[in-house]
Amino acid sequence: MEKLRYNRVFKKGILALLFCFLLFGSIIAFFIAAKVQYDELTSGMESLEATIVDIDLDINLKSPDEQEIYIEYTVDGITYERELETDTVISFAAGRGAHYSVGDKIQIFYDPDDPEIIASPRSILVGYFWLALEVIFCGFIAWVLWWMLKHREKFLVTEEEYAEEGEEIKEARLERRQEKRERRLERRQERKNRRQNFREKHPFIIKIMRVILVVAAAPVAVFVLLLLFGIFLRIIGY
Repeated sequence: MEKLRYNRVFKKGILALLFCFLLFGSIIAFFIAAKVQYDELTSGMESLEATIVDIDLDINLKSPDEQEIYIEYTVDGITYERELETDTVISFAAGRGAHYSVGDKIQIFYDPDDPEIIASPRSILVGYFWLALEVIFCGFIAWVLWWMLKHREKFLVTEEEYAEEGEEIKEARLERRQEKRERRLERRQERKNRRQNFREKHPFIIKIMRVILVVAAAPVAVFVLLLLFGIFLRIIGY
């Protein structure tokens, strides 16, 4: 009976899925650790209503704008002003995805022994959203991994087929490398042609640029020569 083995697609797929599963699993564990710490932090805290007194808008071109929110609250007749964020190891920015205005009221927790230590319920809710998303991704990856392992017989090939698959992969890699090399040569030739066309169409500009270069380089050359001459004089004792 001819010996069978799993093809390269199956092996690489299993490794990729395991890596993603461990990655998302680590992120989930990270979120859970943050939630546990947040609960421990707020267990002895009291809640009150704070007022937003200032907002700095952080404008991002490639992502939603973020608000840096500053609040004011009063405890035992003393007024405190703080930036609104959680005091956990993983600090979910309270302004991420939120749209507050100056004068809005927001619920916070504070430490009775040290009112400057605060935590924001809004911030931990942002964490719940990402935690749910990570759990969904992790569950999907686990299902795909289970399906591949259950139907692993479909990925069995003969030694000859395995070797042919390897040759095809090598040829595909060589073709991609050759295509990249050809594209680089084409781009290099295009740049060379553009420079040549520019020289032919604008010879006067080229002459002016050369004169400017010589004029700019002359003072630098003189300075370097003077510097070397000064060093030489110091060496010989003058």
